[in-house]
Amino acid sequence: MKTFFGLLLATLCGFTSCKAAEVCNCHPEGRLDFRPEVLVYRDAWDFLTSSETVYLMYFPATLFLGATRCVISKLSGTPNVFPNVYRRILYLDATKGPQWQSISVTLTMQDKTASESSSSFSIKGFDKYGKFFPVVFVDSKCLIFRILSNINPIDHRTGCAWWVKEKAKDNLLLHCKLIYLLFCGTSHQTVYNKVACDYAYKANKE
Repeated sequence: MKTFFGLLLATLCGFTSCKAAEVCNCHPEGRLDFRPEVLVYRDAWDFLTSSETVYLMYFPATLFLGATRCVISKLSGTPNVFPNVYRRILYLDATKGPQWQSISVTLTMQDKTASESSSSFSIKGFDKYGKFFPVVFVDSKCLIFRILSNINPIDHRTGCAWWVKEKAKDNLLLHCKLIYLLFCGTSHQTVYNKVACDYAYKANKE
């Protein structure tokens, strides 16, 4: 919770600096890129290069996932050298049986400073949902990033994807949920289903 309040306060400070004429477009997620105080919460390199399997928890409701029942991501086995991360996205499609469907993706970190840090990344092989993804928040358990192709035409707020490491996937993670609800302005769909994911693992013996 300390992390959540630190991020919230830093962003609210930026929000209060908005001019009256800009208030309609001055959303919390839009202020992150202008607040250097929150960069420590937006460096996704360690999370993305972790050997632990990660699970997709939430995804924008307006982006169609079809018969997808479980989505996970693993390192592909190719050595990761900054700024590139090589991963596989695996998912269970109810129309194709219990076998994992697989997509290989390359993530390229952006906005590198003096250290190996980045507040956004691009993804090659994931063009269906965009090419550039700003990080909202990351810690040792979860990663939340914006999907800029998912923009509400009325208030121009964007949706997000929320990923969680395997050891934490069945935990409450209240701070991650609160950050998602605050900084991701469009409605979401719950992707993670414990029964479906456990079934997929048993069927594929992974």
